Amino acid sequence: MSPLSLVFAACAFASGFGMRTIDPLILPIAQRFDVTPATAALLTSAYALPYALAQPFLGPLGDRFGKVRCIQVCVVMMAVALVCGAIAPSFETLLVSRLLAGVFAGGLIPLVLAGFGDLYDLQERQVMVGRLLVAIISGQMLGSAAAGLVGDAFGWRGALALTATIAVLASALAWAGAARIAASPAARSVASFASLYAHVFDNRKAYWLYGAVIVEGMLVFAPFPYMGQLLIERTGSAPEVAPTHAGLVLAAFGIGGIAYGLMVRRLVAALGVRRMCAVGSAALAVGVAMFVVLPAWWLYALTMAACGMGYYMLHNSLQIEATELAPSARGSAVALFACGFFAGLALGPPLFGALMHAAGFSAALLTCAFGIAVLGRVVVRTVIRSPQADTPGHDGP
Repeated sequence: MSPLSLVFAACAFASGFGMRTIDPLILPIAQRFDVTPATAALLTSAYALPYALAQPFLGPLGDRFGKVRCIQVCVVMMAVALVCGAIAPSFETLLVSRLLAGVFAGGLIPLVLAGFGDLYDLQERQVMVGRLLVAIISGQMLGSAAAGLVGDAFGWRGALALTATIAVLASALAWAGAARIAASPAARSVASFASLYAHVFDNRKAYWLYGAVIVEGMLVFAPFPYMGQLLIERTGSAPEVAPTHAGLVLAAFGIGGIAYGLMVRRLVAALGVRRMCAVGSAALAVGVAMFVVLPAWWLYALTMAACGMGYYMLHNSLQIEATELAPSARGSAVALFACGFFAGLALGPPLFGALMHAAGFSAALLTCAFGIAVLGRVVVRTVIRSPQADTPGHDGP
């Protein structure tokens, strides 16, 4: 990786790390500020909601003022907000700090992905973005684990201080690379937000791509909140250990993603992008369908790892397509992709829950599996395969 891409990866790692650190700290924070755990849990939403909503605004700012400069500003502001959270004197102050941290952390990921689009040609981009995923997923997984360990040893403020320290180090690294900005190939645009997004949709593939990522987020992650209940009903996990088992099962999904990131170059060389999407979506669909019959929680974990790898084989290819929709509005295109993904994440669990209550777990899981299989086929036919050269206004290579 180039020095600039390493800076990007460090910023993405800090963003992912900050997202998950609050989860193990809910109870001690609730006790410290004398609020209910349900109220303290708002700290998670306070980071995640602006994380999602800020992306459509910060992406076009990267197109207008330069992605590297916007990344530098975002990571510094995220660090400042996290430092304020670590020393917050009240719950309200901590909540506001998480809101601000979420705004700027959310802007980092699409800007970093768009920056990779500027740095690497299409063939190499598939590999480099796959490696970037290792940094993002590792940050999310380590954030939760490290916060729990440090919180037990030094208290919740110590855990938040660790998060802030990582963000400060990423900020220092980003600004130390300031001399490379002039050498960065990123282009700038003077167009308005509306013009940038209109330019993205000049490429007819955009409608299929954004529709696909919404459906993907909805289908793949819909069963996740119900994993504990599923394990109790299908594997006989005791209610007191079901949360632990569910956590391990869900963590295995991230392990599968890391495996993909480490193997991406060989996968692309062996399968090609279209076949990799087909194989990944098929493996994911089969894995979700197997949840209907698996008898033990550790088999769910192994299957979930395979699902994670299959998912990233599909999802990373969609991300690469987003970076190529409109190269002169790349930040806007990737930001809208991220926004669509979060919209799918929000829609999936309630729809899955409604179907589960109406028809049962098996029907809900099999519906997701069938939908994923169909989605993979549609992606190969309309997104990965469809040519860009015949789209009006397309400015690709």
